[in-house]
Amino acid sequence: MHYSFDYAQQVLYPHYAQQVGPLYFKTPRKCGCFGVCCESSGSQIFYLVDEMYSVAVGRGANSVVSMVHHHFQHHGYGEKNVSLHMDNCTGQNKNNVVISYGMWRVMVGLHDALEYSLMEAGHTKFSPDWHFGLWKVRWRHSTAETLEDISKTVSDSSRGGHNIPQLVEDPTKPVVFYDWAKFLKQFFRPIPHLKKYYHFRMSSARPGVVFVKDYNFSIETEINILRQGVDIAGKFPNRITIPELDACRQWYLYNEIAPLCDNSSVCPKPAVPKPSKVKTQAFKTKSE
Repeated sequence: MHYSFDYAQQVLYPHYAQQVGPLYFKTPRKCGCFGVCCESSGSQIFYLVDEMYSVAVGRGANSVVSMVHHHFQHHGYGEKNVSLHMDNCTGQNKNNVVISYGMWRVMVGLHDALEYSLMEAGHTKFSPDWHFGLWKVRWRHSTAETLEDISKTVSDSSRGGHNIPQLVEDPTKPVVFYDWAKFLKQFFRPIPHLKKYYHFRMSSARPGVVFVKDYNFSIETEINILRQGVDIAGKFPNRITIPELDACRQWYLYNEIAPLCDNSSVCPKPAVPKPSKVKTQAFKTKSE
């Protein structure tokens, strides 16, 4: 099976097709979007990530690996051989955490063979961008005040049902974020000169060995990343605690955004004490 994954630009909600004038100059609640596309079925899972998760986990390797892991658990096809396509962003994809996660899956028997292929800078348009584009066309003409409304815009953006929303807080199959970086570092060494390679392959026949090459036509090189004397069986990373938004941000949403919403529950009154001063400009700068 062949999957491709990438982040889309975040959206802000509440969002109105006929934009409310004053809301344009504010910073509403943020929703990140991570897509995993199954190339053979033509469908893509849209992971919709609320702001409090983005603040706690960010858009780095832990968030990418956690959502890819969730996808294999709940949306995968049970394949034993898998090829993963991603762009060349080192912070999110091209790093030792993501590569080590692939080796971990192979060594614990979740896959027999796994391969990563990365695109060169300047040539990073692929299937997820097509799905994101269809959604953004729909998004511009939609009104969305809640995460459920955003989820509906994803579903409505494709007539064939190939854009499928997945809320991080879905009650039936929630996404759990784990500290994969700290966990995998115990078992695997970094790959020297990682940035120069574009293809990584690993197999259960050679546990701990990553076959790397610069380009598709290059000769493969073997690199053993498994640390000596470690036992990987039966171990799993710790969950990352997701705190509430900080008090300043909660009160900003209540004071500045809630009066401009049709739905009063979008930005409820915070239960935490109000800070002495809520900075409004800081959120605009952070969003940009």
